[in-house]
Amino acid sequence: MNRHNVLAIKIISVILALMMISTSVLTAGAAEQGSEKEEVAYVNLNSDGSVDEINVVNILTVSGGKAVDYGNYASVRNMTTTDDIDYSNGRVNISTNTDKLYYEGKLEDNTIPWDISIQYYIDGVKYSANEIAGKSGALKIKINIKQNKDCKNNFFKGYALQLTMSLDTDNCTNIKADGATIANVGSKKQLTYTILPDKGADLEVTADVIDFEMDAVTINGIKLNLNVEIDDKELMEQVDDLIDAVGKLDDGAGKINDSASTLKSSVQNNLQNGVSSLAGGASEMQSKAGDLKSGATAIDSGAKSLESGSETLDNGVRSLQNGVGQLKNGLKTLNSKSSDLTTGSAQIKSALITIQTSLENVSVSTDKLSELTSASSQIKSGIADLVAGVQALEQNAGWQSYKNLMLANGLDIDALKESNSQAAQNIQGMIETLNTQIAQLEITGADTSSIQAQVQQLKSLAALLAANNANISGTESYLNTLNENIGSLLKGAAALQTNYNEFDLQISTLADSITELAYNMTLLKSGIDTLVNNYVTLDSGVNEYTVGVAQIVSGYDEIANGASTLASGSSELVLGTKSLNSGTGELLSGISQFYDAAGTLKNGTESLGAGVEDLLKGAAVLNDGTSSLKTGTSQLNSKTSGMNTEISNKINSLLDSISGGDSKTVSFVSKKNTRVDSVQFVIKTPAIEIPETAAQNVQKEEHLNFWQKLLRLFGWY
Repeated sequence: MNRHNVLAIKIISVILALMMISTSVLTAGAAEQGSEKEEVAYVNLNSDGSVDEINVVNILTVSGGKAVDYGNYASVRNMTTTDDIDYSNGRVNISTNTDKLYYEGKLEDNTIPWDISIQYYIDGVKYSANEIAGKSGALKIKINIKQNKDCKNNFFKGYALQLTMSLDTDNCTNIKADGATIANVGSKKQLTYTILPDKGADLEVTADVIDFEMDAVTINGIKLNLNVEIDDKELMEQVDDLIDAVGKLDDGAGKINDSASTLKSSVQNNLQNGVSSLAGGASEMQSKAGDLKSGATAIDSGAKSLESGSETLDNGVRSLQNGVGQLKNGLKTLNSKSSDLTTGSAQIKSALITIQTSLENVSVSTDKLSELTSASSQIKSGIADLVAGVQALEQNAGWQSYKNLMLANGLDIDALKESNSQAAQNIQGMIETLNTQIAQLEITGADTSSIQAQVQQLKSLAALLAANNANISGTESYLNTLNENIGSLLKGAAALQTNYNEFDLQISTLADSITELAYNMTLLKSGIDTLVNNYVTLDSGVNEYTVGVAQIVSGYDEIANGASTLASGSSELVLGTKSLNSGTGELLSGISQFYDAAGTLKNGTESLGAGVEDLLKGAAVLNDGTSSLKTGTSQLNSKTSGMNTEISNKINSLLDSISGGDSKTVSFVSKKNTRVDSVQFVIKTPAIEIPETAAQNVQKEEHLNFWQKLLRLFGWY
């Protein structure tokens, strides 16, 4: 590995650490309180991730020529002036005429907030860092970071980590590192992981290597200060609309349940009882129709006999006296049947009036059906609005929607992120070029302060670009997670819409069936009314006929005396009896049809009764279903009533988890240091290098410049 490249990387690491330290002015405080300060903890790890030593650079603001600090150090060293440090019992006292003083202390306790483990494998075989140097094959590096329970402070929960490692593409190919940001830095691939506060990490890097070497793994621990503002007004408005829609859905379900209950009660108490009465009347009417049919048969038979007798009378006028006796007997018989005829006719008339009255009591109203179908349509529309609202929420809440919104306002997020990365690469190249110039100028002893100032400015700009990209990535992760949760809600709403559309179709089918039943009942009432009106006329004719027969019997003596007159009118009698015979035949045919219709009506009422039973069962199932629907919508309304507050709390919680919260900065070194502006961790492992030969190790005495001396202090040169 090129020694100049190693030197440049080490110098850059030191400069990066120093650039992340900000300064501030503090008024003079009490002598015992301790000076205002900043801390940078340089943690040297072993190759397996265990801690080797910790050196803390303390930057003190000097007030009144004195500085006071606290910490348990194995040794301390002034890095700014030649003034002596008075250190005893964990207290540092320094008298100096400078305004800001840097001193280094090596901690006695090597405990850090993170437990770090690093393992190396080649072709599935585990090696130590020393053993793996120079090997070839399938490389796997596993890095595990978790909270160190032995470290009693809040740095794990409040600080983010940035882990960086680089692999040279000259001897490393097919590099894979899930979750890492990969950048090209010269001939190397730089892998960067960002680990948020209160989060551990389980990382894995694989590559195909030849003569494996690797620069040091560096980990920077800082407290994030993210100025993230999320405009959730539109989202919360949509959530409020969703809550209102669920409330309306619950109200609609209550109305449906009430309507279903009313329908069930109406079918059970009104329609079912009416159909039962109709069935009883139809059965009685069929029975009476049988009696009527029997009487009509007798009338028809008598009419035929009368026709035959009149013909005999016409042909045997000369035998009139002998036939008068037979006619008298026949008339008596006919007269005796008159009471049966009139009684049967009256019974039929009474039965028809009973049927008519029963049908008048049957009422099938479609008003409730209209209310039911209307309420169901409203619920169906409400569910459709709910699905549309969730769909709109899903379309507007995702990362792509956010990018489109930014683009509409003149900001291309993807282009900005790519521009940041490209600018960072360009800045890195400029820094390397400037560092090369610095090294060359320092060899000649020339002044490099202006170039070093440029390097510091470029480093600040590179850090700003990296923080901007980290902010963009955090926003993308949050919006994608939010969009997944909304997707689950959309699936549930779509399933509800599909099920309720089928339910609404069944309600419409039921309403159509009951409407058709009401129409058929109207036709039946009209037919019965017509039959009753016509039968009144028939009954009147029967009564008149029987009265005529009685008069004939009572006037038989006059007939006997007027036999000669009868003989002369026998021809007319024959014609009359023929007409009578024809009329009784038509009467019998009509009564037979009426008897058959009564049977059909009875069968129809039985089928109607079975249909009403099915209708009652369906109404009961409908009532149970609407009750379950009301229970479900009530639960949904209860669960979603506080959704707006919960979502707002989740957003705030997410932002706190990214930034590590607003906890006060405390000292890593000692609780007695109460005026700490910032604490930073710079954690580093040794590089993995192939051992050099003895000949390569023979070097001339080196003349070290300032930066080389600074790196050697930390064992990095």
